[in-house]
Amino acid sequence: MGWFRPSDDTAPTLVSVLHKGSSSAAGAGALLSSRYVLTCAHVVSLALGKDRENTEQPRSSDRLSLELHDEAVTHRRMARLAVWVPPRPSPRGALGEGDLAVLELDEPAGASTRPVAWQPMTERAKVRAWHASGARITGADTTIEISDTWYYYADADLSGASIQEGYSGSPLFKKDTPAVAVGLVIEHVVNHGPLSDRHTSRRTLALPWQRIREELARKEARRVLDACLPPASPDLGAVPDNAVDLLLELFEGAELKRHARLLAPKLGYRMLSEEPDPAALSLEEELAVLLFTEKRALATLVASLTKAVREDRRKTLNKLLALGCLVEGVRLLSVGEHEELRKILRRVNSAHPGLFCRAARRVLEFDSRTPDWLDSTDMTESELAAAAEDLDGYYDYSLEDGDVPRMPRLLRLAVFLSAAVADKGTRDELNTWCENVHKRLGVDRSLLIDCRVLASSWATFRRRPAARISVALSRSDSDRERYDCRIWLVRKGRVPHRVAVGDGPFTAEEIGRKIDGAAREHRNGGDEPAPWIEVVVGREDLHVPVDAWTACSVLDRLAHLGVPPPPGQHEKSRVLGAEYRVALRLREYADRADREDERCRSLRRRWEAGRAAPIVIRDKATDVDAVDKAVSALEGVHRDTAWAVLHGDPKDRHYFLEVCLALGVPVVLWDREATGLEHAQRLEDIVGGVSLSDVPDVVQGFRKAVHHDGEPFAARPAMVWDDPDMPLPPLPDYCDPPDAPRNLERLAAR
Repeated sequence: MGWFRPSDDTAPTLVSVLHKGSSSAAGAGALLSSRYVLTCAHVVSLALGKDRENTEQPRSSDRLSLELHDEAVTHRRMARLAVWVPPRPSPRGALGEGDLAVLELDEPAGASTRPVAWQPMTERAKVRAWHASGARITGADTTIEISDTWYYYADADLSGASIQEGYSGSPLFKKDTPAVAVGLVIEHVVNHGPLSDRHTSRRTLALPWQRIREELARKEARRVLDACLPPASPDLGAVPDNAVDLLLELFEGAELKRHARLLAPKLGYRMLSEEPDPAALSLEEELAVLLFTEKRALATLVASLTKAVREDRRKTLNKLLALGCLVEGVRLLSVGEHEELRKILRRVNSAHPGLFCRAARRVLEFDSRTPDWLDSTDMTESELAAAAEDLDGYYDYSLEDGDVPRMPRLLRLAVFLSAAVADKGTRDELNTWCENVHKRLGVDRSLLIDCRVLASSWATFRRRPAARISVALSRSDSDRERYDCRIWLVRKGRVPHRVAVGDGPFTAEEIGRKIDGAAREHRNGGDEPAPWIEVVVGREDLHVPVDAWTACSVLDRLAHLGVPPPPGQHEKSRVLGAEYRVALRLREYADRADREDERCRSLRRRWEAGRAAPIVIRDKATDVDAVDKAVSALEGVHRDTAWAVLHGDPKDRHYFLEVCLALGVPVVLWDREATGLEHAQRLEDIVGGVSLSDVPDVVQGFRKAVHHDGEPFAARPAMVWDDPDMPLPPLPDYCDPPDAPRNLERLAAR
């Protein structure tokens, strides 16, 4: 053993093999790798409800339920039998042989779990076992005493916890190296005779690792053996050339020992205060091994030195960092940076599902490798952690011209996320994290600034769909329950294309079906998952519930795909707001051209500012001071805010809706069914903490939950979305009334 030893509090991952259909444990197990668990054959038999002495191999359909205890977190997994070594008589001893089983997990163990490392069992080794419950308080210490032809015997002092029923299958971990085991507990030896001072004992039957390895080799379980971890030992072969010299150049005298002692506990190690075995490596050599075998050791050391290192040593530090590119497995982030980023990402993922992957697609746009998770739309916490770890593995921190590092992908991703999140606190945390990491890496600040400019542009651009279905809607003069309707396909930079819908007026359901048909015929391209429906209305129609109009029926859609309806089946309708992102847009607001020009300039300025958080207005329209306060805010501190959320009774909301639209706020959101401020929380539950770019998807998801999934939510969100870069459809030309319908097509072709 050398200078660095695993900390005494480094807790190994414990495994419980549960009784079938129960939460109680039949025995323990050892995590061999992310896929395999080692235990006793008799533990498997007990778990399946069979006798302890059973030798019959379980069926291939049998599944066992396991719990993996990762400190305070428990992971539930299902497993099947992979290797079966039943108990058998021994020609060399009275206690038999075998009694082993290997289980294969249906899905990998969590990323934070720690497989057991193995080394041969030797006499006089002090070891510790745990009960199958996985409770840390059940740790029982014993000492390997003597070996038999197959087993070893372990005897314990008559104090503390004892190995007894329920410890079978537990790894026997070395007390001085908690992550390394030397064998399995098979059973405790019971003395059934009368007890006396000469018979009292705590003896355990232990199966050594060398016997386990022989049995797995005999069963040709090569994949299992290859997955088993040997104990880590210092090996200079894993260290890049020049690393030791750089350490000696970086530290003077006692500095090396001091910084090594500070680094050790951050990585789960303790450092000896005295010189180790003379045969061990020197401190600088073993520290170099630690830096390039422990994945976050190098970054953690550099993080502790960044603020204290002298300017003349910064280049030496950069050279040491750059060596990490040469070693597979070395990670970009320090232990502290990694933990802080994981906490922030959990909040970001909760407020903005799918944002992590959208930002990653942009950051990895020109990357040669495409991760499997890149197209995920709703990542779990464990999937998010694995994706961040995957990017952290892209160690693309390298030096250009031997001096200036590039911006690594994970840092660029964090910058893009900070540009898109809604919550100011989260955004500030991300920005601070990026600042600290860029300083620690020695990245030129101009690169960080350039990345922020690109991220801001991306965050603004992704709020704008490439194409949309634009519906010009107005109530019919002849029948106020019906509507005149024109539908256009609008693309940025192109002349709007008129979609034929026939002569009106139409009912709401007829219009809904026509919009659905147009949207299906003219699909959006790019990264847009579904067409965007923009309903252009006059001021008097801003409260028309277009999002709740019927789009189609399920049976109609199946019939279109060639599936005939079953006899007697009732139709179930789908609504526009659940099928598509539906928003309103105001055709005009003011009569005077100069005010309309001013409003357009305000619209454009607010969009380009890219502010992600809204202004929330919950004032009374009858209160002159409240109105003055809202207008002052929209012209002052919220001059560049791009969206507003309105609360209050319908009259107050309608007034402040007009105020917001007049002052050029592009996006306004309100609850159409709210009757007062007491209903404000209903809308906050939908869009509170959501970024503007995610609002259309969040609102569509809510509408789908209400109309398709039958969720009992009272809110009915309505939304105005006005993008000045997307042209409005042309107005009808009534200069030549008899020719008016043809003039529409003529205008569209201009």
